[in-house]
Amino acid sequence: MQALQWDGKELQLNTVPVPVPDSGEVLVRLTKAGICNTDLEILRGYYPFQGTLGHEFVGVVEQAEDDTLVGKRIVSDINSSCHQCAMCDAGNPHHCINRTALGIKGSDGAFAEFLTTPSANLVMVPDTVSDDMAVFAEPLAAALEIQEQVNFPAGVKIAVVGDGKLGLLITLSLIQAGYDVTLVGHHPERTERLGMTTLKFCSTAPERKFPVVIEATGSSSGFTDALNITSPLGTLVLKSTYEAPLNFNPAPLVVNEITLVGSRCGPMDKAVARMASGAIDPTGLIEATYPLEKSLSAVEQANVKGTLKILLTMP
Repeated sequence: MQALQWDGKELQLNTVPVPVPDSGEVLVRLTKAGICNTDLEILRGYYPFQGTLGHEFVGVVEQAEDDTLVGKRIVSDINSSCHQCAMCDAGNPHHCINRTALGIKGSDGAFAEFLTTPSANLVMVPDTVSDDMAVFAEPLAAALEIQEQVNFPAGVKIAVVGDGKLGLLITLSLIQAGYDVTLVGHHPERTERLGMTTLKFCSTAPERKFPVVIEATGSSSGFTDALNITSPLGTLVLKSTYEAPLNFNPAPLVVNEITLVGSRCGPMDKAVARMASGAIDPTGLIEATYPLEKSLSAVEQANVKGTLKILLTMP
């Protein structure tokens, strides 16, 4: 099969063997995958991963110990856990000390024709959800994770800093849940792609402060902007990963007694359910689609500043 692989220095489309699932795993024939900023940051040195990139995908089960799974269209949690360590025993498998993550840590990912993943990680995709929609399950789940972590008071005003792909998904999910959201970014026209016509939009950090601020810019300057508009006793949620260390003065966190929340992966089943119900449609974020054989060109376009979601289709 073909797979887009990173060896730490060079990105290449290679011909490699089809993976063989271990006990408890399934073989998935991939249909579509999405290029994420995390993939691009790995290429810039964010994390020392080597292998097949990609963690946003939809596919069909090709081989499984449970015959009833074969032929099912699925998405999958990207994290695989040992189910034996202290974090797993405490009910926190996403923080397993032996965790692997598809295309990010210790496990080949989705920029390929096939991958293997634990059957326990699978989420079935209903017929009402297209492949173009289902491929957003992982980033939408990451957006929904914020609502799993933070207990927002009724009527709270929330600021989202960053109008890239993740920032827009976060904003969309919060608006759908009924929250009063202000988006700080540079591209007001992007909100129309997702039908957010009544959204409050600021092209610069506003003068006022917010009790909840979500930082999704991927830049150190965005972090500073987000911190500056977080009110005393407020909550600052970090969604960005940075290729370089983040240097900042922590004094405002201490003086203003701000709660800092890191936020990563989220509930895949809830993401699929939101899309299946028609509550959230993220397909307006799609900028272009490339076949896997042109994946190097796809990554090149994804690296262009301002590009939204680039998808890969598999043969």
